[in-house]
Amino acid sequence: MKGFTLIELLIVMAIALILVTASVPIYSRLQVSAQLNETTSQIIQTLRTARERSVEGVNNSRHGVYFGSNTYTLYQGNNYSGRDTEYDRTETLTNALSLIYTITDGDVNFTKNKGKVSNTGTITLTHNVTGSRDIVVNKFGVVEEN
Repeated sequence: MKGFTLIELLIVMAIALILVTASVPIYSRLQVSAQLNETTSQIIQTLRTARERSVEGVNNSRHGVYFGSNTYTLYQGNNYSGRDTEYDRTETLTNALSLIYTITDGDVNFTKNKGKVSNTGTITLTHNVTGSRDIVVNKFGVVEEN
């Protein structure tokens, strides 16, 4: 007689169930890490875009990024309150992420043609499950993950 017995099939199914159960937490942590990394990269790229637009003198204006409690906005103007809203690009964070910043008024604005920054500081992006990332803006307008 050829084939598998019921006991053999049950043992294989039990092993498969154990492997699947063990992989769920690993996959979950991977998703959290990927979400945190992706959002950090997007914020860094937005800050660098604002700086490059200022250096290039796009629309003969300064550019900056404003940080709210769960949003950040790429804008054109001398500051966030005096910006041209037609050029705003706002991104909203998912509920799992939050922003904490040491930048005055949450406003990072770059000088036209030079790209120096009005406010220096650190932006901390935190995931409510685990982990955080720090983004530093120095006085020369250089943006890096710390």
